[in-house]
Amino acid sequence: MTNWYDKTYKFLLIIPAIILVVSLIYLAGFYNQNGDIIRKDVSLTGGTTISVFDENVDIEELERVVGNEIPDLTVREISDFRTGRQKGFFVETVESAERIKEVLEDYLGYELNQDNSSVEFTGATLSSGFYQQLRGSIIAAFLLMAWVVFLIFSESPTIKAATTMLTFLGIRLALPEIKIITSLAGIMMILGLAYGLIRKGGLRESRWFKIIAAISLLLFFFYPAYWLLLPTIVVLLAFYTIYSIPSLAVILSAFADITMTVAVVNMLGIDLSIAGIIAFLMLIGYSVDTDILLTSRLIKRKEGDVNKKMFEALKTGTTMTITSIVAIAISLLVIYNFSGILRQIFTILLIGLGFDLINTWCSNAGILKLYIEKKRRAREWED
Repeated sequence: MTNWYDKTYKFLLIIPAIILVVSLIYLAGFYNQNGDIIRKDVSLTGGTTISVFDENVDIEELERVVGNEIPDLTVREISDFRTGRQKGFFVETVESAERIKEVLEDYLGYELNQDNSSVEFTGATLSSGFYQQLRGSIIAAFLLMAWVVFLIFSESPTIKAATTMLTFLGIRLALPEIKIITSLAGIMMILGLAYGLIRKGGLRESRWFKIIAAISLLLFFFYPAYWLLLPTIVVLLAFYTIYSIPSLAVILSAFADITMTVAVVNMLGIDLSIAGIIAFLMLIGYSVDTDILLTSRLIKRKEGDVNKKMFEALKTGTTMTITSIVAIAISLLVIYNFSGILRQIFTILLIGLGFDLINTWCSNAGILKLYIEKKRRAREWED
């Protein structure tokens, strides 16, 4: 087994790399066509949701007939959780409540009132603003995940302080309208500055820290423009690449999990709701569990053979992930026809955990083995 892995681990890196490249190309085309990288339902775009409590309506026929008059209509069944019996249906559309209500009344043959239906309307401006905050929350969560991983596996205190300041600058830029986040980010910026001044590193690292600290503080307090978020992330990735390849491997694996899952969700035609965005936040946490386990085993433990430590981590990590997959799959089967919100959350988690197996044990493991082998050869050359 060990000899087989030594011969093939570099080739195994190609599998997730190809999937990631294909996913990025697909998402680029999707963005060019739709103006965003996801499909959004009315909770994120704004529109009307009407629930009708009529257990005798043929859902498929309703969708076919009414859909001819309102092309963007989405129809879903409302079922009893215990029996699975149809209790009614609800429709979603960007059309006005008056328009969709008129069309439904023509089809159903009776008037919709508060006794047999309910109407919810979400304004486009409100939904758009809320979606921007949710998107910023995902970016902030990813920045925090990357920062924590870097703190664990990097060695330079001064660079840790610099990345702390950049990370919380990025969070400030991602969520500019949430005052408590801005205040907490400012506190962390000051703490990062104090830590960097106390824990002085080498001349080169100290120079970098002073430059980063000065620029970060100026941007944070005087020019927190949203367009600076991307350059901030690029600088952070540069530090992760230069000062901690293991950290970069974990971050890359988590990024690949999210990117591949978004691509598949789009291919399945799923319109993401608020619950779907929250599911991606949960997936970030799921994604790094096994990556941190693997990296800790290989980097923190100095004794033992690399392959042996890797296969020990493999047994533990795959057990964790497969257990989660089985539990989520069973839950998805149970609630599939009863709750659209839970169905979306479980579907996203199931897809993401499947990709996590590939990205952790093909991509992250391969990168770490290359890194360790390179360091071993460097030591041998010095000796």
